[in-house]
Amino acid sequence: MYKEAPWSLKGDGYILLYKFKKSFIKNHIFSQDFLKDCHCGGLGCVMIVDYKESDVGPYRELLFIPGKFKFNGKKLNTISKIYVTTQESVVNGIRNWAIPKEIADCNIKQNGNVSQVEFSKGEERILKITFKDGKIKFPVNTKLLPFPLVQKQEDKLYYTNFYGSGKGSFARIEQIEINEKYFPNIQYYKPIAVVKVTDFNIVFPKAEIEGMKL
Repeated sequence: MYKEAPWSLKGDGYILLYKFKKSFIKNHIFSQDFLKDCHCGGLGCVMIVDYKESDVGPYRELLFIPGKFKFNGKKLNTISKIYVTTQESVVNGIRNWAIPKEIADCNIKQNGNVSQVEFSKGEERILKITFKDGKIKFPVNTKLLPFPLVQKQEDKLYYTNFYGSGKGSFARIEQIEINEKYFPNIQYYKPIAVVKVTDFNIVFPKAEIEGMKL
């Protein structure tokens, strides 16, 4: 089922902000090889999202953004590894924005202010992480921390500026396990911040598509 952009999505999730070393990025960028020598610092992040509503129904998501890359005269981000829990999200993510989505399973357990999230592929675990959530709420808006994206598919570049807002609270990681066969091994990096975002609304507009300059 193809659902053309723009998309409007609602849900909850976690944003983990990091400052990664250039050597780590070159070794863990996965599919976006065209950016390997373009890393220029900035904040990277891991996002874990439980979409309650989307244009293709509910699904869950785990993604990795390495940081900023200087490309075609701009400082841009890229989603270099991403898992989602429905095939509809995979197909549409690739077709609309060239986001390299892969299918995975996700299990979330909530006990008071403690959340445990596990993503897996078949019998193999991708990531298992436990959060302890804080209580103080504050507004969250992508205008304060934008992630303009560039993605490559075959000989085309896709530029997307997603935007959204919600309610945030600081959280902390209690435990983390990662299978680096499937996801960058961030467990030895201390995050700059971990933010739980609730009641968010995100819009993914139509991508600007252009041929890649060789």
